[in-house]
Amino acid sequence: MKLFEGRTAMVTGAGKNMGKEIALAFARNGANVIVCDYNEEAAKETAEEIRTLGTEAFLAVCDVRDREKIFSYVEQAVARFGKVDYLVNNAGGSAGLLQKLTHFVDAEQSTLDFVIDVNLKGAMHCAQAVLPSMIAQQYGKIINIASIAAVCGLKMRVDYAAAKAGMIGMVKELALEVGKYNICVNAISPGAIARGGKRAEHYTHLGETGQGGMPKDIADTVLFLAQQDFITGENIVVDGGRSLGPSHR
Repeated sequence: MKLFEGRTAMVTGAGKNMGKEIALAFARNGANVIVCDYNEEAAKETAEEIRTLGTEAFLAVCDVRDREKIFSYVEQAVARFGKVDYLVNNAGGSAGLLQKLTHFVDAEQSTLDFVIDVNLKGAMHCAQAVLPSMIAQQYGKIINIASIAAVCGLKMRVDYAAAKAGMIGMVKELALEVGKYNICVNAISPGAIARGGKRAEHYTHLGETGQGGMPKDIADTVLFLAQQDFITGENIVVDGGRSLGPSHR
């Protein structure tokens, strides 16, 4: 029997990069996966790969800022699978998604709203949507993908750092609220993680290992937390030593 056989995982931002690797990692270990992404083509590609692994994929094509659609998709998925056991709030991004990275003093209100909404409020929408199922079965794991930006900052990303720090704060309070239902809530703060299969190039503070991480590094950490019943309210930093400060080699 596979590790997560009979379980269902919802992964947001599952179309590419870390989200896709997380979704596939759950599927490789027997879980059915709710593939949530605003990019329909990317979401379908991930779903097809999941099906080739012998598990089911439920396509949820929407922006996590769309609360109504998120709740509707979760309701449909629960009707299909009976429950949601794991939620990975991976969808997000900085103002770079809009090509509007700036110093905070110059940030537009619409950009601030976008970054806060897609990272923090989107995670809240998804958590609220899955919690009734988790509470009913007295079991669940919610894992927020935060960022090293929330731990030690990242240039021209004040809004992003604030949103990701909010995700960590959400984890701590929600863990207190739902622990009595055997639901664990945690966060992971990645450092520089490869996109498109290529490691991030070396730059100051990249990490004491001298290289960026791979999506598998985050997926492995997600699967670790998905198996734990005695870790909750924590933020696990996976950054190759970035948060230690500048290298002294």
